[in-house]
Amino acid sequence: MTVVQGGVSTDGITKPDTLEAVILDVGHGNCAILREGDTCVIVDAKSDKLLYQELIDSGVRRIEHLVLSHADTDHIAGALRLLPNTDFEIGTVWVNSDSAKDSMKWDELLRLLTRLRREDRFRVRMGISDLEDWELSLKRILIDVLHPTLSDIGHGTGKKGKVRPEITTNGMSVVLRVLMDGQPALLLPGDLDTAGLHQMLGRTKPVTAHVLVYPHHGGHSGEAQEGDFARSLCSAVQPEVILFSMGRSAFRNPLPEVVAEIANSFSHARIACTQLSPNCHAGAPPAGPPLHLLTPAAGHSENQCCAGTVRISVTADGEISVVPHSDEHQSWIRSNVSDPMCISKPQLPRQRSS
Repeated sequence: MTVVQGGVSTDGITKPDTLEAVILDVGHGNCAILREGDTCVIVDAKSDKLLYQELIDSGVRRIEHLVLSHADTDHIAGALRLLPNTDFEIGTVWVNSDSAKDSMKWDELLRLLTRLRREDRFRVRMGISDLEDWELSLKRILIDVLHPTLSDIGHGTGKKGKVRPEITTNGMSVVLRVLMDGQPALLLPGDLDTAGLHQMLGRTKPVTAHVLVYPHHGGHSGEAQEGDFARSLCSAVQPEVILFSMGRSAFRNPLPEVVAEIANSFSHARIACTQLSPNCHAGAPPAGPPLHLLTPAAGHSENQCCAGTVRISVTADGEISVVPHSDEHQSWIRSNVSDPMCISKPQLPRQRSS
C-alpha cells in the first residue's frame, strides 16, 4: 500500500499536486528548492550531497531551471557535481558573468558549463535581469526577477568609472520573488548589498513576501549602519518570517545589530536561523538533536541546527505554512539556548558618530 506523507509517497513517487519551497540547511551558504510535483527550480547550490538527497527523497527528476545568484563559492559549489549527474534532467542553467571573481571554483564551473552545453545536456543563459518576464516560472510557482538590471549585466562587476557605477559580486546577486498559488511566499535575495537594495527599491516591482531569506547570511551588507539596511529591507518586504541561512562555525552571523533592529522594529516577525549562531550560544551545542528538525540538514549530525531545513507551503485555505512551526522551535530555543537573540529582544547598539 502506498502512504502519502508530506506530499511524497512511501514508494518514492511525488504526488502531482505537491507544492513547496525548501530552504536547505547547508551551513554557511544558500540553497532553495522550489518544487512542483516531480519538477523544480533550484536557486543556488552550496551542498551537492544534501541537495541530491532532497531531490531523490522528494521524487524530483526534472530541474527546470538552476539559478546561480552570483559567483561566490558558497552559492555555486554544489552545482559542480549536480550538473554532470545523469539522475536528473536539467532544462536551463542561469548565471551572470563576473569579471571580478578570480576563483578556482568559478573557473571550474564555467568550464563545466561549456563542456556540458556542447554535449547538449542543457541550455545556458549567461545573463539574468529584471526584464525576464516570469521566464523562470512553473505552473503554480511564479518567479519574478527583481535584480540585477540589464545595465548591471552590461557593465559587469568592477570599480566605478566615468559612466559606470561600482558593481560588486554581491551587488550583482539575482533577487527572486516567489509566488505559490498566487500567494507572495518567498523572497530570495542572494547576497544583495546596499547599492543593489537601493536600486531594487527604486523600481516599481512589488517586493513583499511572507518569508525573507536574509541577504548575505546576516553578515555585512556594505551599509555603515547594518541596522539601517535591515530596516529598509524589512520595511519593503514586510515579512512574517525572517530566515538566516548560516553556519555555526564559519562566521559569527547573524550580526547582533541586524537581529536587534529586526527584533525591535518588526516585533511581529518570527526570526529563525538554520544553524545555531555562536552569538546566541557559545561553547558546545545542546546535547541531542531537537525534535522539531526536518532532514536533510547539514547541522543535524553534530547538533548544530537551530531551525534547520525549512519547508514553506500553501494550505488548503490559502495560508502560508512554515515548518518547523514557531511554537515548537521557540520552545526548544527557550529550553536549550543560553542567550537567544531572536527571543531576548537585544538592545540596539549606539549609533556611531559620523
